[in-house]
Amino acid sequence: MHHVQQWKESGLTQISYSEKISVKRSTFANWVSRSKERTATGFVAITSWPAPVLVSQSIEIMYPNGVRLKTEAFDIRILSELIRCY
Repeated sequence: MHHVQQWKESGLTQISYSEKISVKRSTFANWVSRSKERTATGFVAITSWPAPVLVSQSIEIMYPNGVRLKTEAFDIRILSELIRCY
């Protein structure tokens, strides 16, 4: 996964980067795909803010991978972070 992180930081296309490291494009694309699967299944740390803006309505977030989050009261800024996690 080291190469996937370096590719993201390089600004190159997958094709250009895979040629640079002498790896088939399909192999590199597979690495990228697997790295997305790994990051999507773990927990993500969310920082808290000093003065939360609480909303007292029920909300549910459903991610494409089937994970569901439901809460009755939430901080709108944390909701924003949760949406960007996927």
